[in-house]
Amino acid sequence: MINIQYLPGTLSESEQSVVTTGFTKLSEEQHAPTYSETFIKWIGKDDEDELRAALTAKVLWDWLYLDELWVCPSNRGKGLGRALMHSAENYAATHSLQGIWLWTQSWQAADFYNHLGFEEFTRFPNFPKDHERIGLRKFLTNDPTQT
Repeated sequence: MINIQYLPGTLSESEQSVVTTGFTKLSEEQHAPTYSETFIKWIGKDDEDELRAALTAKVLWDWLYLDELWVCPSNRGKGLGRALMHSAENYAATHSLQGIWLWTQSWQAADFYNHLGFEEFTRFPNFPKDHERIGLRKFLTNDPTQT
């Protein structure tokens, strides 16, 4: 009999090792591509070396996942966010990635991403309550089904 327990917090190192090994074995049995993620970032600093903008991302398989895009309020509306996104898209294209995807919230920047050619692929209503979480993507290949 399996005894299920509720415990706050994350898995211990040894528990996480068991789970990771299990997922890896299942993926290998299914001949899935090897999972890997590479963390990358673009940062913008002013002449005083103060951080004014940042874009953090991960390469997951053959897609670029944009984690965070932040521009200092005093630098917004001046093209800095667009420049960061252009840098990320150039990276994805030169590394032959299929596309770029991200999550945003209804109070954030969905229109900004739409103007850059991103399309909505999912929307979670009431996440959080009275707001929505929006999934956006941009294919960099001519054929989205191309592998």
